[in-house]
Amino acid sequence: MFADAGSMPALRKRLGASIVLTLLSLVSIFLLLPTSRVSTRLQKIALGTTIDGSLWSWSSSYEEVEEDLGGEGTRLVIFGDSWVDDTIESGQDGKGKSWADYLCEEINCTSRLNFAASQPFESWPSFPPTGVMTSNSIHEATISKSKYTIALEIAELSLLPDLATQIHSYIALPLPTQRPTETIFVLSLGFWDIYDFSRLDYPIGQNGTDNSIKEIFKQLDILYNHFTTNLYSANITDGKEITAPSFRVIIPRLFDPTLLPGWLTLRPSPPSPSSVAEQQKNAVYLTERWNNIMENQVAQWVVTPPTPAPQKFEQGPPHEDIRNSNEPSQPTDRIIQKDVFYYDLPKLLLDVIIEHNLEDEGLSDASGLGKGESLFESVYQPCVHEAEGDDTDGLIDLNGMLVCKGPEDYLFWDSFNLGAVVKGMIGKEIGEMVIRNKTLRNQWGH
Repeated sequence: MFADAGSMPALRKRLGASIVLTLLSLVSIFLLLPTSRVSTRLQKIALGTTIDGSLWSWSSSYEEVEEDLGGEGTRLVIFGDSWVDDTIESGQDGKGKSWADYLCEEINCTSRLNFAASQPFESWPSFPPTGVMTSNSIHEATISKSKYTIALEIAELSLLPDLATQIHSYIALPLPTQRPTETIFVLSLGFWDIYDFSRLDYPIGQNGTDNSIKEIFKQLDILYNHFTTNLYSANITDGKEITAPSFRVIIPRLFDPTLLPGWLTLRPSPPSPSSVAEQQKNAVYLTERWNNIMENQVAQWVVTPPTPAPQKFEQGPPHEDIRNSNEPSQPTDRIIQKDVFYYDLPKLLLDVIIEHNLEDEGLSDASGLGKGESLFESVYQPCVHEAEGDDTDGLIDLNGMLVCKGPEDYLFWDSFNLGAVVKGMIGKEIGEMVIRNKTLRNQWGH
């Protein structure tokens, strides 16, 4: 009892010191980042005020979002993470466009709205690597179950808009003045969910993965309802049927996070008793689980009819005999089909890596890989890298990192993002899928 009483002053001192250090950290963020694009948000966090206006100033497409006039042609609407975000910060000219932008060129889209977001480059290394989560609330609930979770990490999740926030921002926009001929949606999610879930006990990470996938289809249903109710009504108006396009979504398979340079170079060391090997194993298993469940759920979601809207019946005059009436019956809503372009992104990237390795060894495999010429000098080291030695002449300094002289020679732009050349390859392949309408329904023969 007396020992407990004696320890109370020491405990109070430790708590007081922790509070002081936390306040000093927040004040430091407030003062040191006055010109950063994240400074406003970090300042509001430091002051305890509400974050308003979302984070769309991080996207170079914000002006386009505000000036969406629609018009004939194909409109591309993009949701997701840094793999489809088209933001190019100062010093990042070699980063190139996102693969979604290259896709837009391939299909000659007439307008594009990009709601994807990325962790600002200047926030590293003050903050650990992170990105858009499928659901911030699911992610927070999942990682809070781990005894290794740091409280600050949970707070950071609110800095980037999740899928629900991005879709809500899209739906909240005024409808275009002229309806596009068709609208195609892009979803690029899951990478950062798996990246973080892999450091948890596997059952916890598995549960978070499953819940995140459920959230994707919940949000797709919300998006579909907006599409059919507001953007493309399938009713017959003035005796003329309005032709409504299919609700088409592009969803790429998830690439294994352990194959990116940042997994080894920037990932924080796991606390004991966890280990690098255990987290790597978890990431591989969770990536496979994500892709398998997504493929099954996409197939079910495409063919599942939407919940029908309640019918409205008008009561006619009493004793009216409608059996011999020549009046045409009231038109019913025509169901707008759902369809998905499910793209095998890992296959392209793995083929590029294997081709490079086989060429280095002077080998080839039965599929022909190794017989061509690798497009890249490096498929492991990114263009943006830490300084090595004194040979830094002519290299751009980007927040303490160096930018290579030939970004097109690297598979990866930085530790967690692809280079411009391979992004162009992805955009071209998906563009061919769209042009040929190689959706799941067409592949099934429906």
